[in-house]
Amino acid sequence: MFKSYDEMVEELEREMRRVSDDLLLQMFRMSSMSGEVWAPRVDVYETVDAVVVKVCVAGLEPGNMELTLSNDNRFLTLRGVRSEQDDDKAERIRYHQLEVYYGPFERVIALPADTSLDRDNLSAVYKEGFLKIVLPKKQRLGTRKIEIEG
Repeated sequence: MFKSYDEMVEELEREMRRVSDDLLLQMFRMSSMSGEVWAPRVDVYETVDAVVVKVCVAGLEPGNMELTLSNDNRFLTLRGVRSEQDDDKAERIRYHQLEVYYGPFERVIALPADTSLDRDNLSAVYKEGFLKIVLPKKQRLGTRKIEIEG
């Protein structure tokens, strides 16, 4: 008649799994229609001299990515395609877990609005599965204190 706490928690976990599985299935169906299946994970942080964006793009070739900065310096857009290169794909009979996504992606990354960027000195380096984009800050105009040695 009454359920124990453990039984209620197990029932809740089962229901949450069912709902999340249904949502994921719907997302895959919708995203496959639009051609966009996944988006890489992104870190955005600031140093004294720059805004840095680090993107996890393991399995992509630099030639399969396009990186653009908006006219107002507020958005960085990364587009690309990760292609599946597995030689054993034809031999697979059943999948037990799928966590690596393939296909096209587009990721729009909002940059800090209160930071002025030096568009002429941007850099992007791909290394060990990460794309690191460095967006240097413009030097602020105005009074600057100069240290006197002596």
